[in-house]
Amino acid sequence: MNLRTIGIIQVILAGVCFGFLGIFGKSAYAHDVSPLELLGLRFLTSGLLLTVIIALVYGPSTLKLSYKNILLCSFLGIFGYALFSSFYFYAIKGLSISLAVLLLYTFPVWVAIGARIFFGEKIPEGRKFTIPLAMLGITLLVWGEFSIRSYYALAYGLGSAIFYAIYILISSRWLVQIKPLVSVAYIQLSAGVILCLLGLENYSRGMLVYKQIWPIILGMAIICSISAMTLFQSGLQKLKSWEASILSTSEPLVGISLAVLLLGEKLTLLQIVGGVLVITAFVLISIPIPDQTVQKTP
Repeated sequence: MNLRTIGIIQVILAGVCFGFLGIFGKSAYAHDVSPLELLGLRFLTSGLLLTVIIALVYGPSTLKLSYKNILLCSFLGIFGYALFSSFYFYAIKGLSISLAVLLLYTFPVWVAIGARIFFGEKIPEGRKFTIPLAMLGITLLVWGEFSIRSYYALAYGLGSAIFYAIYILISSRWLVQIKPLVSVAYIQLSAGVILCLLGLENYSRGMLVYKQIWPIILGMAIICSISAMTLFQSGLQKLKSWEASILSTSEPLVGISLAVLLLGEKLTLLQIVGGVLVITAFVLISIPIPDQTVQKTP
């Protein structure tokens, strides 16, 4: 199995892990926990847990990075994950969830544009239609009531997509030489600290939330953060950034499937068609193109 195939599998598996977010989130919100509180505790827990795992399994020296790389990972944690998560949270406040999700999942378009402008990364002629195909599939998957309560929320929705695209572009180019486990640990810790400062009133509130839903937070930390982000980061090192961004749209596909299987939600014909379109885009991307290579220099 070549590296590209491994990368494709890793990014799709990352989407599967991210797909559990909806199940965990619904369980947490039933305990009157806000999204920012949940995000902060999720990332802080996963960052601390991953740091301990790395130190015990590979040795503390594995965590040693140059100051430049520590700053880069911290930047991605704060202005990548923390910022895009916060923007998405504010978008949901002023938009219907369907519209907020749809705006977020425009990020493959921004990744493709950014990769072309800054890195000269071209999408092969035979693959250019995979982005609109995946976007159409996502639209059908999340199709529902599109309502706007605040036009500022539209900017937040687009902002969440743009900042996630920036995270992917920077990660694909400048984290290539860093072990995915290590970079993810620093990214999660910095995101967790910032989100806890933004979302939690005080330390007592954080401990109260943790006592109420610690199994949910732990599940999110292990499945949706450590596993998902490490798989994505590892896959991103083996693929073009536009390929990884399209393959990561497996998340809503998995999320809807889990909601049907575990929560008894009904699957509509539009969602079935959307799922088929997304899977078709995956299959087309996975077909090797002659002389296709992934060259990345930090």
